[in-house]
Amino acid sequence: LFCDDKAKAITTMLFDECDKNNVTIQTDILVETISYKTEYSVSTNSGNYNGQSLVIATGGPSIPRMGSTDFGLQVAKQFGLHSIPFRPALVPFTFEQKDLSGIFKDLAGVSLNVRVECNQQAFTEGMLFTHRGLSGPAILQISSYWKKGDLLKIDLSPELGLSNWLIEEKQQHPNKMLKTSLSEKLPKKLVQRFSETLFEDSAIGQLSDIKIQKISDNLHNWIIMPSGTEGMRTAEVCTGGVDTAELSSKTFESKKQPGLYFIGETIDVTGHLGGYNFQWAWASGWCCGQQL
Repeated sequence: LFCDDKAKAITTMLFDECDKNNVTIQTDILVETISYKTEYSVSTNSGNYNGQSLVIATGGPSIPRMGSTDFGLQVAKQFGLHSIPFRPALVPFTFEQKDLSGIFKDLAGVSLNVRVECNQQAFTEGMLFTHRGLSGPAILQISSYWKKGDLLKIDLSPELGLSNWLIEEKQQHPNKMLKTSLSEKLPKKLVQRFSETLFEDSAIGQLSDIKIQKISDNLHNWIIMPSGTEGMRTAEVCTGGVDTAELSSKTFESKKQPGLYFIGETIDVTGHLGGYNFQWAWASGWCCGQQL
């Protein structure tokens, strides 16, 4: 569930809980080495810390300006745990300049509800055209399943079958221009761009039912190939992380290295939009905390 208040309400609650439990938080500390003999020793630029357990809760490398890195995978590698490389997820798509100056031209800011498919996954939510490509909830969701070279199939009218509707329009308003009719159901700028790139505008009465079906199919099955994503710079989360097979599913302790735990986004678990990644971070932390 989304917070009823601002994000500060969540951080305030977490800090209050830390205060109640005498948790010491230290910032601006560089971890130099981690070693293990009979216990863990963490060497930093402000001294050494020792303990029977070590919990890695450093997240993934998305939004690096916040200080995020792949530190967790470095620790996993040091202790021989298998990991899946991090990739940006819940992230906007970018396109080549020929696409941006062609079919995407002048569409930045246009939004509509779509159904987008890739790799046997599909989401029906909002999509937003940007200056660099596509964003919006549906696009962010599908990006977690996309890999470079994959095609996207986008239904620009998931709630209305355009073919039957256009044939009715043809019967009732044969002199009406196709672009005018489509603009009643789709954003005007988008219809204008498609009439210049995917089909020619004409009076609906001049179009055969087969031609109408073909135009409808193009709008229900718009196939495009992103050139990439906005990357870690704007990705809300990452896919990849410490392989879940390496960890206890109850405590998140390493099966190979006693006393070593990984929680949150450092593990290869990625949720959908809507707070699921926060929930995973807190839930895995709680489970780990019960063991400690």
